[in-house]
Amino acid sequence: MKILVFSDTHLTDKFEENKFNLLKKIISASDRVIINGDFWDGQLTTFDKFISSGWNKLFPLLRSKKTIYLYGNHDLKSFSDSRTSLFSVIQTDIYSLKLNEKTLVFQHGNKLLPLIDEKLPRWLTKYTTLVAGFLLVNLPPLRYLLKTAGQKMKDKVKKIYKNGEIVVCGHSHWVDFDLNNQYINTGYIENGVAKYLLIRNNRLLAQEENYL
Repeated sequence: MKILVFSDTHLTDKFEENKFNLLKKIISASDRVIINGDFWDGQLTTFDKFISSGWNKLFPLLRSKKTIYLYGNHDLKSFSDSRTSLFSVIQTDIYSLKLNEKTLVFQHGNKLLPLIDEKLPRWLTKYTTLVAGFLLVNLPPLRYLLKTAGQKMKDKVKKIYKNGEIVVCGHSHWVDFDLNNQYINTGYIENGVAKYLLIRNNRLLAQEENYL
């Protein structure tokens, strides 16, 4: 059994062929899929536009893998409707999976580290999202903010989760694989870089590849 876990693809109504091909490849190679939030970006598009876009060519494939879809802060439950069933069989905020002696607890991460964008009107978050994305891509030193965010999430996990539980999240866009501290962050799939997790033969395998 091979389970693919990814998050933070931030898909919009704009189709990207290279990204599509990457997603199709890694989804096709898996038996099950867990989308851990921010699959599409409700701060940059609407759900109607997203599901009518070229990305809907992934939907039958995702359904065939019995995909579990967790909501994130850019794809809040209130941003979508029952048509999430076009690409997933379960829609939730938290999902648990037994692995050997451990329990993997999947959540996007915005409950661990809430951001102000969830309190702002959507017309405004469109611009804050675009500006933040531009700065992080073009000013690499600012990426330390992502590491700081990830550390805050990890610290929160250590305080609220029991021994034997490992939290698997995204949100911060900062990969971290720290089983000693019960924390995995799978990263993101954006800007030509794909970082994700495979669970294969009861092993947790961090993956990274480029797609441009």
